[in-house]
Amino acid sequence: MEKPEFFRVLNNLYDAVWLVDSERHITHWNAGAEKLTGYTTGEMVGADCRDKALVHLSEDGVDLCESICPLLDTDNLRDIREAQVYIRHKEGHLVPAQARMVPIRDANGHITGAAEIFSDRSVGDEIEKRLEELERLARLDVLTRLPNRRYVEEIVSAQLAELERFDRYFGIMMIDLDGFAKINEKFSTASGDDVLRMIARTWFLAARPFDTVARWEEDAFAVVSINVDREGLRSMAERFVMLLNNLLKPWDRSALGIGASVGATMVRRGDSTDSVILRAEKMLEEAKLGGGGQLVLEE
Repeated sequence: MEKPEFFRVLNNLYDAVWLVDSERHITHWNAGAEKLTGYTTGEMVGADCRDKALVHLSEDGVDLCESICPLLDTDNLRDIREAQVYIRHKEGHLVPAQARMVPIRDANGHITGAAEIFSDRSVGDEIEKRLEELERLARLDVLTRLPNRRYVEEIVSAQLAELERFDRYFGIMMIDLDGFAKINEKFSTASGDDVLRMIARTWFLAARPFDTVARWEEDAFAVVSINVDREGLRSMAERFVMLLNNLLKPWDRSALGIGASVGATMVRRGDSTDSVILRAEKMLEEAKLGGGGQLVLEE
């Protein structure tokens, strides 16, 4: 295949693809990469792929640029490297993706670069359509474009009915941002709004399609996680905190400096909408009593 035709094919792939040379400088950036990351070809071609703006985090929050890149290995490398990662979007939020790193070799078999391929793992366009419907029904928070408190109460009520019919359990998390007031005080309320939108987008994209991430009030969020057990709820809470810890201020890319207190509980038979929500709020209060930064999951 001729080079112009090869690059035409790359540019028409749905997946994000960028090519790097042996020095890890980006030599090609396709349309899928622009869509996934928000960065244009002009901004990225020639840049170092290790730029922290493009951090590739593992599910555990580890920077994978120094572990899965094919350019780190010798010319004996034969395996394609794959991992589930989070990529930082230009707007600051983190996007879940499936990464595949493929070494590129010359005629003698020596590694001269790599192709990095990323498939979007986020909830996608169907969920966006649901959000538009929630907006029409006044169930959407205007600032964050997450479901609002009223919708959470409705979805909990609906899931309690599902529990009775199908024995399908669910959990609720309440998350309060520690130190958020300092953002408004030091910078501005507009900056605080930008941070809330970034956090909301990150958690929204990281959730499963059938879970609900909502804005509960001010700098507090609620998450309703369907068909999950206690350890699954804990894992989700820990992942959300990890993602928060890896966000940067959108205006200067410095550390965000915000933590989170999390209160969580599993639903019980006989619960009402009010009782299960109040129990999650009580767990959040306990998490904040020790100064914040805690996860309290009801025993």
